[in-house]
Parts: sequence; C-alpha cells; structure tokens
Amino acid sequence: MKKTLLILSLFAPLGVVGQSTDCPLSSAITVDGKPDEWPMNWVEHEEKIFSYNICADDQNLYVRVKTDEFYTKRKMGAFGFTLWFDPSGKKKKTYGLKFPAGGAEAEERMGQINDMAPTGNTIGEKADFQKTADRMLIENLEILELIGLTKDPITATRSGITNGIKVAIDMDATGAYTYEVLIPFKSYRLSRAQITDLSVGFETGKYVMPKQKPTTKNSPVAGADLSPSQLSRMQGYGSLQGNPKLTYPTDAWVKVPLKK
Repeated sequence: MKKTLLILSLFAPLGVVGQSTDCPLSSAITVDGKPDEWPMNWVEHEEKIFSYNICADDQNLYVRVKTDEFYTKRKMGAFGFTLWFDPSGKKKKTYGLKFPAGGAEAEERMGQINDMAPTGNTIGEKADFQKTADRMLIENLEILELIGLTKDPITATRSGITNGIKVAIDMDATGAYTYEVLIPFKSYRLSRAQITDLSVGFETGKYVMPKQKPTTKNSPVAGADLSPSQLSRMQGYGSLQGNPKLTYPTDAWVKVPLKK
C-alpha cells in the first residue's frame, strides 16, 4: 500500500504552521483516544491551542488532535467537536464528523457534574473537581453525527457504525484531551484518487444563551444586552454558563496535498 505525506499549512484564525511527514501504516493505529503509537511528532499550533497530525493512505484518512486549553476542552466536551473535511481544498463545511456530539448526552453529564460540585473552596479542591469534570464530559461517549451524507446530519453510535469510521476521545495524564479518528474515504462517497488537496477543519461547539420571553410587553429579553463582563460575573463556581470565552467556537483548518 502506497503511503502519502501530509500536513502543509494551517490557514485559519489560529495562525500558520507547517510540517510534512509520512503517513503511518494502518496496522499501527488503534483508535482508542490514546494516540501514543503514531510514529511522528505532534505539530503544535503557534497559539498552542491544538496539536495535531493528519495523514492518508489509499483508503483512509487518519487524524489525531490534542488540546489542554481549558475553555477549548470545555467547549469540546459540553458543546461538541466537529472534524470537517473539504475535498475541494477550501473551507466548505460540507462533510463532517461531530464527536463528541454535545446535546442531550452532554446535558446529562453537566447535570451530574453540577450535582458533584465540592462544598470546599480551596485551590486543591477546585483543581480536583475540574479534573473530574473534564474526564466526565468525555467518558464512554457513544453518540456522534455524520454530516454530509444526507440533507440532515445522521445521528449514530460508535458501536452501531458499519461503514468503517472509528473515533475516540480520552484524557491523558497531563489533563489534555486526545482525539483520534479513522475515516474511510468511501464512507463519505469520496475517492481519494480524485482529491488533489483536502482541507481538514477542527471546530468546537459554543454556548448559545437560550432565548427568553420578556416578562412584560415592553420589557427587553432577559440576557439579550449583557456585556461580556456582565456575562462573566454570571458564571457561578463550576458552571459553564455565562463565560464569554464559551460563546464562540475554537476552530482551525489544515490543508493536505493528496495528489499522487
């Protein structure tokens, strides 16, 4: 099986980096969220938000991503993480895989986390609680969304997928989230031989303040005109809601040459 070099440039809001490397053999990769077996060094973005590697062989696209940035992790765990890929080499969000998917699975976990909030307020207690929360948000997740196969995203489970897609997320000893995915090109009805440049995007979800009805006919909608500082003050200990850093996604794109 012929192997292909990858990773050229990052051309998104997070800046630009560059590196090329050989693609690992498919037999070397176990998609379990513990990507230490990848035979190359991580590529670190200059803003130090994401580290990643991307490569492809004739059949599959392989991606690993790592982040230890607090708010990026929270947005991934609570609001989802989408891996985009554009066979035109641009930044079109036509095909994607959303995992974690956020939604009801995340809301249930957030409820459990809030119920576990410690009564103490020491630095050590806060740190231990944050580690527990980080792990709980991504532990044993099953729900994912396939984007681009039909008009609306297809909701599935990892164990229920039969088209060869494998994806996992975990937390390493340093507290960083580590994400791995294997996507057969044919699972999205794509032919690797017909792709000159493939763009791959990373995008977290974001917190969207729920709309509230005004209490009276002429009163403003609650929360509609809050400033970032007011939103920040709304945030309680252990809560995600109200912090302005959670109200926009963290995203980046990588352009990968696939032409043989």
